[in-house]
Amino acid sequence: MKTAIIGAGSIGLAAALVCQRAGHSVTVYDPHGFDQKSLSAEIDPRVWALGRKSTDLLEDLGAWSPDERVSSYQSMHVIDARSDAKVTFSGPLLGHLVEADWVRNQLLSQVVELSIRCIPDRVQSVSDKGILELQHDQAEADLVIFAEGRQAQTAIASGFEVVDGGYRQRAVVGTLKCEQPHHSEAFQIFTEYGPLALLPLPDCDNQHRVSLVWSLDLETAAELQECSIKELALRISQTSEWARGALAFVDEPIWIPLSQQFLKHDSLGCLLAIGDTAHGILPLAGLGANLGFGDVTALKQTLEKHLSAQGDRIARTVARERRFEQRTVAMMMGLFSNVFRSDQPLLQLARSFALCTADRHATIRSLIQELAG
Repeated sequence: MKTAIIGAGSIGLAAALVCQRAGHSVTVYDPHGFDQKSLSAEIDPRVWALGRKSTDLLEDLGAWSPDERVSSYQSMHVIDARSDAKVTFSGPLLGHLVEADWVRNQLLSQVVELSIRCIPDRVQSVSDKGILELQHDQAEADLVIFAEGRQAQTAIASGFEVVDGGYRQRAVVGTLKCEQPHHSEAFQIFTEYGPLALLPLPDCDNQHRVSLVWSLDLETAAELQECSIKELALRISQTSEWARGALAFVDEPIWIPLSQQFLKHDSLGCLLAIGDTAHGILPLAGLGANLGFGDVTALKQTLEKHLSAQGDRIARTVARERRFEQRTVAMMMGLFSNVFRSDQPLLQLARSFALCTADRHATIRSLIQELAG
């Protein structure tokens, strides 16, 4: 079977490895090329919190060799800034914090080692019969997998319909030095402006480090972008209730526009959309990467179960298997964010009750941890 992968990010490369293992003739297309990403001495601010299921998949694909750039966390404290409500998730290992580029490099090394065909060209559109229109050529495939990110340009040009989640924010991400050790504990606080997370990173030069992700409403984001990085770090220290003591940025923070969107249908004929192309969600709990790797796991299981299935059946089966979890997570994350940003008294009471209930009942905490990957 000929399989085309559109997009050479981590999700697309993982899908390529899964299809290659199933005996497919795989070609990956990406106009940005296939070079390894250069990793600086400092940890990149774009960090993923990967759950056990995601790292299990990467290990199975030969793309998980943790080194000094990878850290783990054993607990996560979640707090509502406007009440006394809180919940703590804990376990032997909740997950790993790792740079997005580090993961892609690991996967790309495997793709190169297996001599999977990689073409640095842009796919303009694809018919539902698997005819790929390139910039200066044509190609065909029995199964086409779109993993080009949330812009989904090729998917849209190929007939997929985008549903706007009606949500707009900006996030600030960065690496911070912290005064107090983090003890491998993640910290997340829901503020009136949006959720703020401080995720544990490996110490560097005898300094404690955390990764920041703060999702903000557009008005507050515009205000904070006018601050100096010292003023912004002070604001973060105050907003996080000094959970890690005084904070200071290692490098310039990065501002990222956020939106929530998904495709009306994830499959069209032999075409299948996965990852952020199919479901771009808010980074409330670092679920985006985990959800994408969940798509790849479903693809792997489908190929193992239906050895002789045609491309359209594979696409349809994976889409059906993943649709419920994708939509449930997207709905929950949007609802979760709106509830925790609301000043309405009834919603304040509801979120306080929800956190307190989760904190008291291990079964509920376990269910949430399972959902998070």
